Amino acid sequence: MKVASHLKDHRIDASNTLIEMEIGEYETLIKDVLKNNIFQRKRVRSSKTVYSLLKQDLMRQCVIPPVVLALTSDIADYNENEPDDDVRFLNCVRAAADNLVILDGLQRTYTILDLITELTDKNDIEALNTVRKSKIRVELYVGLNRLGILYRMLTLNTGQTPMSLRQQIEILYLDYIESGVDGVELLRENEGKVASRIDQYNFKDVVEGFNAYLDRDELPIEKADILENINSLEKLSKENQGTELFEKYLEALHKLVLKVDSICGDAELSQEYLEQNSSPFGKRALQVIKKPQAMSGLGAAIGKLIDFEAVKNVDEIIDTIEALQADDPEEFLEEINNSLNWLKSNASKIGNAQRTFFSFYFRDLFNKDSDSYANLVAASKSALRKYQSQNM
Repeated sequence: MKVASHLKDHRIDASNTLIEMEIGEYETLIKDVLKNNIFQRKRVRSSKTVYSLLKQDLMRQCVIPPVVLALTSDIADYNENEPDDDVRFLNCVRAAADNLVILDGLQRTYTILDLITELTDKNDIEALNTVRKSKIRVELYVGLNRLGILYRMLTLNTGQTPMSLRQQIEILYLDYIESGVDGVELLRENEGKVASRIDQYNFKDVVEGFNAYLDRDELPIEKADILENINSLEKLSKENQGTELFEKYLEALHKLVLKVDSICGDAELSQEYLEQNSSPFGKRALQVIKKPQAMSGLGAAIGKLIDFEAVKNVDEIIDTIEALQADDPEEFLEEINNSLNWLKSNASKIGNAQRTFFSFYFRDLFNKDSDSYANLVAASKSALRKYQSQNM
């Protein structure tokens, strides 16, 4: 490996280092990153694509466009006044390889690794050595926070079919499944576990809620809109001064769940109510608040309240949660189920309607200028009225 240059990216406050390395060195550096990342896209296998032709070009030692990586861990800063600093820099990169993320060049990387595997299986030592000794350029971003990584992922992949913002968030925040956040346990779908405890959440549902916060939209992304996503990240850059937004969103969600549980306890819909409405949205408070529709509504509501300057940041939402109240927990359960039952009978896309309802609900709940501020029951009524006035 050899460092060619260091440049400062002032837009995302990170350094960009251009490194020349042999393909064999790149293989060693990156192969475990792809193995360990279960959300990474599959390689393109069609013989009609440029990726199948790239193998032939690599055999002829062509120069391919640089691959762009980001290192999510901190390493020593480069000091151009120290002649041996580049050596130390590269040693730090090798040591922190598990924290690398591919921002651009994923399919090129799959093609390189696929070609090396094929040549190894054929025992074509001469061709294998030729490929591994060929040079490749790698741009490495160091010092990016997760928001900066998302921004660069979006801007670098505008010329191809990109991953959705939700998929990119899953990749970036996967490490929270292993460590959790302040006692909260995130469960992956393929683990076969059920989020039965109050401190357990489905990772996919939390990611969708956080995506709603980033995008300021409670509805699922059906078609990737790069410019809209970038505009959302532009807004968020003002909030991201040294804070971890995913952790803040999850903290707000969990505080809300704990508060609603402390208010409602074991209260549930009465038998008389169930005789009139046999399939409610949720019989108990936690069954309502921990649904993915509520998580997405919460995320979108927080984002919109910040944009409208009704609140300064997520911390203000967290402080407000302590003030939430409902004089009669059963009345709260009945009112919110009545509103959601009306949507089930009248909305064409029920899931989307429920997400929009919850967005209105939490905006009224956390907006000090709202008549429904901090009132779980009143917000249920006002949210439905707003939905009806804007959608019917």
